[in-house]
Amino acid sequence: MTETEFLDRWRTEKPLYAAWGDFILARINERLAAEISPTELGYFIKVPAKPRLKAENTLIDKAFHRNKDYADSYANITDKVGMRFVVLLTSDINKVCVVIEALKKFWILSKDRDYEAERLAKPLEFSYQSVHYIVKASTDLDHAGIIIPAGIPCEIQVRTLLQHAHSELTHDTIYKPKTTAKPEVRRTVAKSMALIEATDEFFVQAMDSLNSVVAMQNELLRILENIYAEGVGSPASSDRSSQFVIDALAEHLPANWQAAIPEFFRAKPFIFDRVKERRVESHFYRQPVVLLAYYLVNAMPEKTKEVWPLEATDLAPVFSDLGKKFNQ
Repeated sequence: MTETEFLDRWRTEKPLYAAWGDFILARINERLAAEISPTELGYFIKVPAKPRLKAENTLIDKAFHRNKDYADSYANITDKVGMRFVVLLTSDINKVCVVIEALKKFWILSKDRDYEAERLAKPLEFSYQSVHYIVKASTDLDHAGIIIPAGIPCEIQVRTLLQHAHSELTHDTIYKPKTTAKPEVRRTVAKSMALIEATDEFFVQAMDSLNSVVAMQNELLRILENIYAEGVGSPASSDRSSQFVIDALAEHLPANWQAAIPEFFRAKPFIFDRVKERRVESHFYRQPVVLLAYYLVNAMPEKTKEVWPLEATDLAPVFSDLGKKFNQ
């Protein structure tokens, strides 16, 4: 195949590859959004993912000059269309990979690069890191009126934001002929990747710790919302100030708080009447954390007043309702 024949075929088939890329992105985004809910997809993906078609000059260079071993230069270039999913942490990479591998009814896949496997095979090396898949349509597909033929390939890369920054910095520099021969440049790049690995490990550890706290706080908020809705007869409004209260007070709850809080309100149903009376005119009484205030003021009034993050005057009616003296 000549260069002219190659380009003629590519120009004819570009719409097929574009449709295949669009199809893949739509399927992955749909499945991934469901898997990471309630986290929003736009927050989870740090760089917007979109299909990219290779430029003609890049294709010609790869097919006829850089890869002379190709028996079929056109068919063996599997990244004529590709996309990249950039996430925050290496622990997030697995979430995307699980989704890609779960969609095998649409495509046949191979993992052409796996940074975790490479690290195990060469533990003393610090180099380019990413996960690369090649996915090929398992059957003919109709997408937006375009028939995508079975076997058409697409490359999918999955990497972290730090890995992406490293790749963007080194991709067009470290492999140029003038820099390839310089050991100090390669060593500097390797050191930067070592720092990236260490930084990611610290971030993952920090995120795991934060997630355990957030999970507890989310469960607390859910329980308070349920008690509020059932007792007051109207849903609560959880605003940012609710999070301030939970951040300040959650650590002072007893170990059995999941059972103790509902039991407290079953024993003191009159509290719901007080909340109903004040919720029309007071924003605080429309939030579920007002119930947390009642519970902790009853259990530890002085400590609650000491760590209270909002206006102290919000607590005065709570103290009064519980028959406790409030002194500012």
